[in-house]
Amino acid sequence: MYGVIVCPRCKRAKGVDLDQKTTSCMCGFQIRVRSARIRARAETAREIAPLVGKVSAELAGGSDEYRKAAAPVRPKRSRDPHVRVLGIASKLHDRAGRVRTAAVELTKELEVFSMDDWRRVLEGLGVPRPEEALESLVRANLVAEPKEGFYRAVSLSP
Repeated sequence: MYGVIVCPRCKRAKGVDLDQKTTSCMCGFQIRVRSARIRARAETAREIAPLVGKVSAELAGGSDEYRKAAAPVRPKRSRDPHVRVLGIASKLHDRAGRVRTAAVELTKELEVFSMDDWRRVLEGLGVPRPEEALESLVRANLVAEPKEGFYRAVSLSP
């Protein structure tokens, strides 16, 4: 079992193994673990680090700020599938790769895509004449037209 104790001299929080009798603080003070007040407990050593940060923040009077800083910040995923496709396809350097990737990613996002979807993505990529680009993919058997006016990328894996 692990715990968080506070040094009585410098008021710093420290994670310790609660089976120890004593521990040394960074300031050099010898702390008796068994008689010290345990501010937080953890089962494993991995769980103790965030608890030390939390206790340190509480001692400094900023536990609300610590909670905000400790919360994972995830970038919001765009709700527009066209924007997501543009983000992936624009990473490639050659035009043919961007066009192929756009078709594959549109198929992943929408199952089947229309000419309007295709135009929107290719305009964002800066590719002129989207109809010709789609026609070249159809001729190369990389895109199929399962239904009139709707397209999807052909999977190459069995």
